[in-house]
Amino acid sequence: MTTPLALQHVSQYKIILVEDSDSERCLLLNLLDSMGFTAQGFSNAQEALEHLQNEHVDMVITDWIMPQISGIELCQTIKSMPCTPYTILLTGNNQNAHIVEGIESGADDFIAKPFHSGVLKVRILAGLRIIEMQHKLTSHNKTLSQMLVKEQDYLNCLKQDLSLAAQLQRALLPKNSNLSEGWRVTTEFKPAQDLAGDLFQCFNIDQQHIGFYLLDVSGHGTAASMLSFTLAHHLSSNQKVWQSLDVARITNNLNRQFDDPEQCGRFATLLIGIANTRTGEVEIINAGHPSPIIVSPSGAKFVDDSYIESHLPIGINKQHNYQSQHFTLEKEQQLLLYSDGIYECRHSKFGSFGLTKLLKNVSDARELPAEKLLHYLCYSTELWQEKQAQDDISLMLISATNNLSHCRYQM
Repeated sequence: MTTPLALQHVSQYKIILVEDSDSERCLLLNLLDSMGFTAQGFSNAQEALEHLQNEHVDMVITDWIMPQISGIELCQTIKSMPCTPYTILLTGNNQNAHIVEGIESGADDFIAKPFHSGVLKVRILAGLRIIEMQHKLTSHNKTLSQMLVKEQDYLNCLKQDLSLAAQLQRALLPKNSNLSEGWRVTTEFKPAQDLAGDLFQCFNIDQQHIGFYLLDVSGHGTAASMLSFTLAHHLSSNQKVWQSLDVARITNNLNRQFDDPEQCGRFATLLIGIANTRTGEVEIINAGHPSPIIVSPSGAKFVDDSYIESHLPIGINKQHNYQSQHFTLEKEQQLLLYSDGIYECRHSKFGSFGLTKLLKNVSDARELPAEKLLHYLCYSTELWQEKQAQDDISLMLISATNNLSHCRYQM
């Protein structure tokens, strides 16, 4: 049968005995030695304190009444030290008031004289078990601190990587700039997290055509953003397929190349098109995306669903055949593309922002310059969701020139 603290291991603990009586000190040291403990004796508290300042000690057993520095004062001094040993106070007075005074002074245990040797032994063993638990706790805390430091280093590296990835993602977005034939693109982007599932682009294909798209991958965070990066690569302006001016071909290729490696049901909504900058004719495919808005001096309206059919989102069915539709932008009109984060945000009291309110806000602010219009829309949504970002917000406003010929032109 073994005890929780095996006797063969008690000798590893350092115990000091403080007793001004030579005979009692000698008696107690011999008693401790016979019990298997290794102890060192001191005749006064001052010598014990000097030893404690230079050596590690696990336990102090001290008499109460001693000249110059009493056992009570010794306990008080010990408890002010950085590394506090376990302290047992010995006294010939076993009154409750003395016990309370001794414990309040900082002693961990109290033994009244005379005492049975077996009682002293078990009280010392109990103290050593507490010391052993403290050592284990210290070791565990040290290990935990090291793990926390490593975890913090990892999180810092991850945060830095996410920041760099976010910079790369923003670099893929179009800058507010002029396009062919005096057309212009203006954008606003508010990711809910460091990385977003939204990506959009608008660029010149040739001297009289521009290509544009806005895609929104389901979900948030890193996984959604990595998938949006992949899709954006397939839709890059460097892809030769844009030269075909065939929006359906581009979309069908993208749908077949869509991959969901996590098999978690991800998909992407997409609004993609090509605009003829001389005639204003726009060829477009809507793959599960909210309808674009035409902004004109007289107001704002959704592109008529009667001839802009909404197809399945990208990634739902690889065999789906996407077909494009056409409409025409008139002089001084603008085409607003947006992600669902701009209207699906919710207020804690008033509910969803909604498409109706979005359309009204666009119409009310239609006379603002493009940059201010988009800023106004973002700010309105920010207030509605009480400045707690709920989803990525992407806005892209494509402005047609005032010199459109409106002749029939074969895309």
